[in-house]
Amino acid sequence: MDRRAFLRTMRTLEARDPLADWAAPMTPFEVLVSTILSQSTTVGNERRGMDGLRKAFGTVTPDALAEAPIRRIERAIWHAGLSRQKAGRIRDVARIVRGRWGGSLDGVLRRRTEAARADLVSLPGVGPKTADVVLAMAGGHPTFPVDTHVDRIARRWGLVPRTDYEATRAALEAWTPPGKRKAWHLAMIAHGRTLCKARRPRCAECPVARDCDWYRARGRRRPDKRLRSPEG
Repeated sequence: MDRRAFLRTMRTLEARDPLADWAAPMTPFEVLVSTILSQSTTVGNERRGMDGLRKAFGTVTPDALAEAPIRRIERAIWHAGLSRQKAGRIRDVARIVRGRWGGSLDGVLRRRTEAARADLVSLPGVGPKTADVVLAMAGGHPTFPVDTHVDRIARRWGLVPRTDYEATRAALEAWTPPGKRKAWHLAMIAHGRTLCKARRPRCAECPVARDCDWYRARGRRRPDKRLRSPEG
């Protein structure tokens, strides 16, 4: 897919597959905790984990979680999976945010993007993807987070030759206007959930199939709508 096709494709997806800004009602700290919970699980389980925290602690804040017993956090987030590991990370992050930044991520998110990313990835359990989600969704930074859906679609479109977070993010950011990165990130996620699925992508219903490298290479030779993807 060349740049012109990419821009055409993304405008189509933005109009067809808008995804609500899930972070809009959250504080930056809640967005961070939510993104930690989302690691290696589904969006539904992540949401249940957040609901569990709110029910157990009233509010999801550094003050509420910094001194909480690990077992209590584990019980609250068990729907999200890996509860022991995530509970420890969440409490450690709460303690650091409270001690280092006065209980708020606002100061971090006011910094330049690279400096803010460095601050975030210094936190336990926070890698580049988690940091970029917080930067884009909570801080308005012009980053293009790459989750599993975005990564899969980028490879199908021939934007990157391999699975490499930084290479994929760089490619998407190079071709996407800064003001569109958040919206197009959400549009790609919606497209990945509804049509461009890992298994049995619904190519026959896809409005951008004509520009998809993977479809052109495989789909037109195999018109069965139950096409299997390279991932399985």
